[in-house]
Amino acid sequence: MKFFFDATVLEMPATGVGKTALQLYDSCINQTDSLKITALHQKPLLVNFSSKIQSTQFGEKFPHSLWRSLILPAYVKKNTPDLIHFPWNGNIPPFLSKKIVITTIHDVLPLVIPGYFNSFYDETDYKKRIQRDINRSRLIITVSNYSKKEIIKNFEVNKEILVLHHGPTIKSVSAETIYHEKSDYFLYVGGYDPRKGLEILLQRFIRLHEEKELESRLIMVGDKHYYSPYFKKLVEKGVEKGFLEEKGYVSDELLANLYSNAIALVYPSKYEGFGLPPLEAMNCGCPVITTKCTSIPEICGNAVYYINVDNELDLDEALITLENDPYIRKKLSLMGEKMASNFSWEHSARSFINKITEITY
Repeated sequence: MKFFFDATVLEMPATGVGKTALQLYDSCINQTDSLKITALHQKPLLVNFSSKIQSTQFGEKFPHSLWRSLILPAYVKKNTPDLIHFPWNGNIPPFLSKKIVITTIHDVLPLVIPGYFNSFYDETDYKKRIQRDINRSRLIITVSNYSKKEIIKNFEVNKEILVLHHGPTIKSVSAETIYHEKSDYFLYVGGYDPRKGLEILLQRFIRLHEEKELESRLIMVGDKHYYSPYFKKLVEKGVEKGFLEEKGYVSDELLANLYSNAIALVYPSKYEGFGLPPLEAMNCGCPVITTKCTSIPEICGNAVYYINVDNELDLDEALITLENDPYIRKKLSLMGEKMASNFSWEHSARSFINKITEITY
């Protein structure tokens, strides 16, 4: 089967979308020799992938909007793949037969997060774009049952939506590094975004340190995007006081070690389409503190320490408890590893292969 995918997401440092797409393709290739995958892109790619995946760069001199709307469809029409996958929330160009288009819509959180849009026009434009992508697709993929429910709730969908849960993208390290008696840091992994609950996390860390109720540091991994002056001020205060360290993007190897040696991942997010960091953490034996919001309970089950992020005392209690109680840390570590074992790229790849074979023949 001749399979193309839109690889423009890989023209930037690997984010969750890029990593999970490559994991899916690699797992598919490992399960069948009949799938011939080619990455289509305009700019050089910033990630490495399996040698079994071909890479084709073209149309470098054109403006990107023209490349996507005309050059990409022309290339696809000329080279006649059986399927083309758009793994980055759609943005499907015109002039493609919907019979060959697969689209992954990871979530529609903009319609869930209060005050996300600046105007009614922005919201209407977003809805039109997503509906257009749905209409242009033969198959819709999403990453959680929660996201599937929200897509059906907000759009007209007259085709199947296939739920493909992510597997872990970070491999666990050797077991002897996991059951530590004492570490000196909590960990946050993800983007700096208002929906992630980072302001309340930093507020509570600062207060607990000022009142000497907490000794541990907080390490933050992810793109440094200071989305408000107040958030930037909180970060600067934590760094100045010596209990906050920002690492930005890190290698998968370093991230695995950070997970495996942390007291816990603290992930106070209210809005997730999936929630990859908690799954990565559980897979590495790292206890998790998180919320019962949106898709997170679907991924974490009963294997994590849940908090109500709107109740600041809840977060305080979680941080203090996990810093001081090795028994709870070990219990959550074991439960998390067991929960994470329910998610695998092999299983998702089998479901993907079965479905694309079904719709192609």
